[in-house]
Amino acid sequence: MSNGEGKKTLLWVVLAIVLLVVIGYATGFFATDVEGELEAPSVDLDVEGGELPDIDSDVGDIDVGTEEVTVETPTIEVEEAVPDEE
Repeated sequence: MSNGEGKKTLLWVVLAIVLLVVIGYATGFFATDVEGELEAPSVDLDVEGGELPDIDSDVGDIDVGTEEVTVETPTIEVEEAVPDEE
């Protein structure tokens, strides 16, 4: 089995399990009892301004320039195609 086929098979198995769980909850096969109310925690924040670290970098030097060069190009001759006479 190739790596791609194994991933596809795993995906189908996971999707089937998720589908079975969703169907189980929808039909009442699974039941959950929740007591109490949902309440978000209270959070007190005391935030001060941040500071970036000092960074010392040594980088290479690149010199870019231009140079005039003459390049010889080949000469091409094209002959017109003549249709075959039958």
